[in-house]
Amino acid sequence: GVDLAGYDLNGSRQVLLGNTLMVIRERPDQLRAAYRLPIDEGMRATFARKLESEPLLQASNPKIVALARRLAAGERDPRVVAERINTWMYDSLAKEITFGLPNAVQVLEARKGDCNEHTQLYIALARAAGIPARSAAGLAYVRGKFYYHAWPEVFLGTWVAVDPTFGEFPADAAHLRFVNGGLDRQAELLRLIGKLKIEVLAKR
Repeated sequence: GVDLAGYDLNGSRQVLLGNTLMVIRERPDQLRAAYRLPIDEGMRATFARKLESEPLLQASNPKIVALARRLAAGERDPRVVAERINTWMYDSLAKEITFGLPNAVQVLEARKGDCNEHTQLYIALARAAGIPARSAAGLAYVRGKFYYHAWPEVFLGTWVAVDPTFGEFPADAAHLRFVNGGLDRQAELLRLIGKLKIEVLAKR
């Protein structure tokens, strides 16, 4: 029902064929990271933008760094650390609809928020732990309906979708990514509102 040009529908777990989108949840063997922590300088240079702080995503903030180190507890497998962060966030943050720009440090202090707050803090913690992380947004299928949603992706040799809001690691195949990036990219979802028509063709 809409022009899909410019959306990040292809790549990682998603394949777009015409107007049909296939989403394939990562297999357990794909969650075996292709590197160890701390990452080497070559990889750090390659993923510099997915490891650094941003104005509202303060990966180098002392509180963020301290929590990331506590959750990592010396573990060198990025998959294990990424899952620990996911579990801690699902258990520790109240799920509340929040208005305003999500700020990782403020979310850590408030311990509440919606999917945007969960995503922002997760990415900050993952980057502080040395794991490349980025934001994804699109639609999630919940209780028979699609809702607009945001979640993180972490790099474990390939980009893996995770969801600290729902407590999923990896995120299930009912997450349809339309964009990668922060709030500026998420604004592109506005042109879908009221126009997008989706039919679930098959699932297994």
